[in-house]
Amino acid sequence: MTLRAKLLISFSAVCLLVLSLLAFNSFMAREQGGHVQRLLAIHHHYAALLNLKNAVNRQLSEAQDIFLYGKSVDSKSFQETAAQVGAEMQQLLAAVDLSEILPQTTGGHGHDNGRARMVEIQHEYEDLYRELMLMTTLIQSGRKAKAQEHFQTEISRRFTQFFSRIDGWLMVKKDQLSSTEAGFVTINERHNRTSLIALVAIMAIVVFFAGIFVYLLGPRLRELQRGTERISRGDFSKPVLVEGSDEFSRLSEAMNQMMADLAASRKKLLEQSYYSGMADMVSGTLHNLRNALAPIVIEMEEQQRTLVELRLARVRQACIELQENALETQRKADLIDYLALSLERLEDSLQQTAQGMALTRNKVDVVEKILNQHSHLARLERPMETVLLAEAVQDCLGLVSQEAMAAVQVRVDDSVAAIAPVVSQRIVLVQVLANLLSNGLESIQRSGLGSGQVVIDASETFEEDRRQVHVRVSDSGEGIPAEMLERIFERGISAKGGGSGLGLHWCANATASLAGRLYAESAGPGQGATLHLILNADLPKV
Repeated sequence: MTLRAKLLISFSAVCLLVLSLLAFNSFMAREQGGHVQRLLAIHHHYAALLNLKNAVNRQLSEAQDIFLYGKSVDSKSFQETAAQVGAEMQQLLAAVDLSEILPQTTGGHGHDNGRARMVEIQHEYEDLYRELMLMTTLIQSGRKAKAQEHFQTEISRRFTQFFSRIDGWLMVKKDQLSSTEAGFVTINERHNRTSLIALVAIMAIVVFFAGIFVYLLGPRLRELQRGTERISRGDFSKPVLVEGSDEFSRLSEAMNQMMADLAASRKKLLEQSYYSGMADMVSGTLHNLRNALAPIVIEMEEQQRTLVELRLARVRQACIELQENALETQRKADLIDYLALSLERLEDSLQQTAQGMALTRNKVDVVEKILNQHSHLARLERPMETVLLAEAVQDCLGLVSQEAMAAVQVRVDDSVAAIAPVVSQRIVLVQVLANLLSNGLESIQRSGLGSGQVVIDASETFEEDRRQVHVRVSDSGEGIPAEMLERIFERGISAKGGGSGLGLHWCANATASLAGRLYAESAGPGQGATLHLILNADLPKV
């Protein structure tokens, strides 16, 4: 007999024992629950009787106050109290129904015919209430002595009978309560003993099978645990490997599918978050610059209008006229006065213009501060994540002009797929690779060869016990002059004829933000070029 068969037989026998114990325990619990229900019903019945007695007692007090303290007759008060008594009777009727539908428990007295008692009480109270209303009619008609005699001979007797019937019913309920409580204590003690035995047996069984399960299922559970820990760290690169065709293997397949879906979802979310954040930052910058530039434009227009109004042409004409020798003395004096006034106005206008330019300069400083602030935000550290280099290269191929790739052979070496995951910022890494690939494609187009090849390969190195990934993007294009190799990543420096020099400069800055570096290599013009991307994988050497 195999171990599995023995385990199945043992497990079946133990399960049968556990089920037997649980069935007996369930029977005891059901019997105990019946006692609890019965106790609650009797308590509810008892409380309803007391409430009814109290309500009728309030009505007796109202009737006595009329003769003992000379209180005026108030039929409305009698009616309100009667309504309260009616409500309490409804509560009592509900308690009676609840008591009679529950099964009798061991030690109980049996049914006390509550419905019949309830009918008698209702009839007695109706007769009592009619006598009370008769008493109020006698008092209101001025026959107070007759009403008092009626109260003492008839109403008091009916109150006494009513309370006697209620007290008798309360005694029955007390007896039922005592017997039910005694039965509950007995069954509870038996239930506790049985529960303890069942608990000890079940604990022994659980300990036994827990050891077996740990021995047989421990390795599979540990593999699933390691997979769960990788998922919690955000590492979706390594699948969960559980062999077999049982639930654990199917669970591992579901976890692997979930990791693939999570990786795809996180990729999309990070892209959306990155581009959304960049768009928000650019939008905020433009909004702040627009607000800061608006007053500058207005002030410059005001300064321009001030300078236009100087009328320098008339001043020049006066100077020319003063140079004439045949000028009359009075005319000459007038021209000199005019020039003096014009110079004063010119001086005032220039001072106003200088003041306006100073204010404009202050506003330009505000614009500069806005740019510096957003430049600081652009340098903030980006969140890092686990990235597969092969996936990043595949994504960058989709960002490059397909028309340019159609004319050039782009080959991704097998060494790229062999690279283990790196810790980087996927969006930035994909954009850097796309820029390097586009640079190689454009270099081949500018060479005039018509066709060429771009190769992307990678390797791993270790420097100071830290793992590094070396990515090379090589092209057969026009090459890079030796004097440009060190400067090609500077701002405004470009190997293109009319390029802006921003692409490779941005790549260098972005690579530096990822704690990496970028450099170029070329044998000279016409010999092609290789752009080297060094990434710190942030994984210690094993």
